[in-house]
Formats: sequence, structure tokens, C-alpha cells
Amino acid sequence: MASQDLLRELRSFVMDHPHGWSHDEWLGLLYHLTQEGIDTDDEKGIGLVLERERLTHTLGNLSIKGLGPKRREALADHFGSLWRLMEASPEEIAQVPGVPRSLADQISDVLQ
Repeated sequence: MASQDLLRELRSFVMDHPHGWSHDEWLGLLYHLTQEGIDTDDEKGIGLVLERERLTHTLGNLSIKGLGPKRREALADHFGSLWRLMEASPEEIAQVPGVPRSLADQISDVLQ
């Protein structure tokens, strides 16, 4: 479980980098987190949380009726990253509990 300080920093980073980030920016984030006193020993774990935050942030910015917080969380729990969701077919998206096929089609269309 990520600390609240880590989540706050990662959300800020995602908001500042809505289209993704470079390796150097990732290393800069890790350095910044260390300077803030946040343990960065588990870089992979931090990266996974960061990717999930990017996914939920992106989904929150989509103007799709019916894509509320619970469904965004379900999609983030299932796919874990924006890349994995973008690579998923509408059929795969519709397998997420609570996501009807019509909504899965819209999500897939918007992310293509």
C-alpha cells in the first residue's frame, strides 16, 4: 500500500505529465521522492502505482457518460496501466465487472 505522501507526489507528477514521461523524468521523480523523504527502494512498485495513477487520471478526463469513479477504479484495478487498457479490445474491457459492452466500446473508441 502506497503512503499518502507518495500518492500525492505521484498524482502531482501525472498531472504535470499528462502525455507520459521520459526515462530521465522518471529518474528525476525518484530523486525528488527521495529528497522528500519517501522510500524509493521499490522502484518497480512505485512505477506500478504511477502507471495506475496515470490510468485513473486519464479516465477521469474522458467525457464519457457512465464512466464514474467506481468504474474508473474497476478498470484501473483490472488493467493497471493506460497502455494495457489501450491495447485491450472492447470485449476485454467489457469483462470488467460493472462495465457494459456499450461503455467498453466508447472507452476503446476514445483511447484509439
